[in-house]
Amino acid sequence: AAGGTKKEAGTMSFSTAAAAARTLRTGARAALVNETTVLSSLVGQYQPPPQKSQGSSSTQTRSMTVLSKQSAEEYKKLNFTERANRTGRPVSPHVTIYSFPIGALTSIMNRVTGCILSFGAAGLGAVELVGGSGSALDLMSTIGSQGGIVTAGAKFAVAFPVVYHYVGGVRHLMWDRMPDYLTNEDVDRASYALAGSSLLLSLGLVVV
Repeated sequence: AAGGTKKEAGTMSFSTAAAAARTLRTGARAALVNETTVLSSLVGQYQPPPQKSQGSSSTQTRSMTVLSKQSAEEYKKLNFTERANRTGRPVSPHVTIYSFPIGALTSIMNRVTGCILSFGAAGLGAVELVGGSGSALDLMSTIGSQGGIVTAGAKFAVAFPVVYHYVGGVRHLMWDRMPDYLTNEDVDRASYALAGSSLLLSLGLVVV
């Protein structure tokens, strides 16, 4: 009797769970149908806002500017300086108002002397090629026979770029070997030493 009671109770529990599951499924279907109906009604009631006419639009449009050939030529003639002067807005000063430190000046001079040496060597080579063998030597002999002032100026013009560029290269080699000396104070000292020693050595070569 007890076994039969337990079997009936298990059967009733399974039947109750199945009935509850069917009820949940039915409720879910009903809810889904209701949501679909509401969404359909909302979509049917939606009306897009009326589009504004082109005349009443708050955003103003303008046509593309097309330069004629004459106006393009006139625009090319107006550079930045002319436009700034015409409008009363001159160019802001830049390199003309800044004081360059001695390190920057000596670095610039090192590049300048390098360019001078390159052009000087190219010039002597061109003279030798055009005038034939010994033309460069004859040119230097002619300059040397023009008097003390011309000779001294020519010798200094050759000696200073050579000496300055050479000593400047030595300075950079020392900085590569001893980077601890790349401080503001040490760079200033090295720059003054470079300028002074190059000037003295060049004057010495002029006298010799």
